[in-house]
Amino acid sequence: MLFIKKNYYFYLYIFFLILTFFFNEFSTNKAFSKNYIVSDIKVEKVYDLNFEKSDVIDKAFDKAFEILMYKIIENKDKLKIKQIPLSDKKSLIENFSINNERFLDEKYIGQFNVQFNKRKILNYLNNKNIIPSSPNEINVFMLPVLIDTDSNEFFYLNQNIFYNNWNSNKKKYHLINYILPNEDIEDYNIIKKHINIIENYNFEEITRKYNLQNEIILIIIKTNSLLRVFSKIKFGNKNLLSNDIFNLNDIKDKKKINEIILNIKDNLEDKWKLVNKVNTSIKLPIRLSIESGNTEFSEKLENKLSSIDLISNYKIEIFNNKEIIYKIIFNGNPNKLIDIMSLNGFKIDTSKKVWRLN
Repeated sequence: MLFIKKNYYFYLYIFFLILTFFFNEFSTNKAFSKNYIVSDIKVEKVYDLNFEKSDVIDKAFDKAFEILMYKIIENKDKLKIKQIPLSDKKSLIENFSINNERFLDEKYIGQFNVQFNKRKILNYLNNKNIIPSSPNEINVFMLPVLIDTDSNEFFYLNQNIFYNNWNSNKKKYHLINYILPNEDIEDYNIIKKHINIIENYNFEEITRKYNLQNEIILIIIKTNSLLRVFSKIKFGNKNLLSNDIFNLNDIKDKKKINEIILNIKDNLEDKWKLVNKVNTSIKLPIRLSIESGNTEFSEKLENKLSSIDLISNYKIEIFNNKEIIYKIIFNGNPNKLIDIMSLNGFKIDTSKKVWRLN
């Protein structure tokens, strides 16, 4: 009887050992498999005797690379990528496809989808002293308040040229999707009531109606030929401020207004990127523990770990009949991981060295 019991535990041990190896390999490969995909890149070229398909493909690679870079790097680093040779860009591409090829009016027109290897991109940029960000799209409630001190006027929504032109200035590389408010006489009266303390007012009476975790209050004040833009930004539990000054002689100059809107948007994109920095030089080991019996939960967890750019790698370190312990290499502040996991429905107990997930 004792011999049988010993054999039972021996075979159970072998089973868990093999299973651990399987999960280990599966998890590690999965973490490295995610690519950055840039879709619907439209390329046109005159179709004549000098037409070369390879030139079209190279042009698509250039455009896709620029769009991806503008998604993940700050404005201050954009000049650094201008000199990157095409050969380097090609080495970072995992795959590409061409859709909807056609010839129209002696022109070749094609739409390309380009996949870049995520890990290669992040390492390449870090080697160039550029710290990229994770290209996470986000919905943000945005309230623009325009005040002209010259005429002592407050322009509400439909009378506000920034409000009317805001969503017509969206670029393919923008990550922030702005949700603008509707006309509301109650909101108008609230703003009007607090106009003299507008920069210190918290706007909660208005923003809570929209039930969004992310919001931007854009206070735009025109004085003489200067336009000051004060942004109160909330991304989840992260609060940021921004101050910008622009030259503007005529508040009705639509072309200049569109230029300013694009500048403001690029600055707000930078603020969002600061929250999502991926620094591969930071290699913080974190261990997460879950119950081993819940395979559905472990699959859900691994899917999430694979999608987080700040996780450069993960593997199963311990697997037994009670728990699975994952070792994660995290490229950032551990509080960021807690925030990400909490937003995705994972409850984390950080009271012990190995964090417990429920």
